Amino acid sequence: MWIFGYGSLMGDGWETKFGCLRRCVAVLQGYRRIFNKASTTNRGTQKFPCPTLNLGKDEAGVCMGMAFEFPDALEREVSEYLAEREGKGFPLERVKIRCLEDDAEVQANVPVYHGKNLVHTATTQQKAIMVKNAAGTKSSCRDYVKEIAELLARLGIEDPVVSELWQAVQAEENSEKGKSK
Repeated sequence: MWIFGYGSLMGDGWETKFGCLRRCVAVLQGYRRIFNKASTTNRGTQKFPCPTLNLGKDEAGVCMGMAFEFPDALEREVSEYLAEREGKGFPLERVKIRCLEDDAEVQANVPVYHGKNLVHTATTQQKAIMVKNAAGTKSSCRDYVKEIAELLARLGIEDPVVSELWQAVQAEENSEKGKSK
């Protein structure tokens, strides 16, 4: 059984609790990262939601992430853990991924949000303002976006959606600092 991670699942070590057999950088064709899932508890509130990562279908899209292989006997346990961790509206979808280390194609499960808490802002700048204002019970939205950008950099994964949002957040902060002088 394989799981494909494209956000925090890629780097926080969750997989070690379930006897992960193998990890590899992998490619998912036909999808791209998108900050459109509104966190209204962990990293934001109802009034100031935090745009968090999700996957969006895109025929020309390519999403590089991390794939984790588990013993088939643990599929139920891993799936239950992910359902609790990711929350309502994040069903596991079956997708075909390609592990880069050996070019093997496998079927993997990936959490994709389909719930009602969606961010409908159109521009990166609007999302940067949301990020600046949002904080929840777990952390600030700014910290979340920074952690994702740093995680992708550590893994050597380039993603323009993440890079552009993180740069816009930093520009927004610098703009605020300039106004307060």
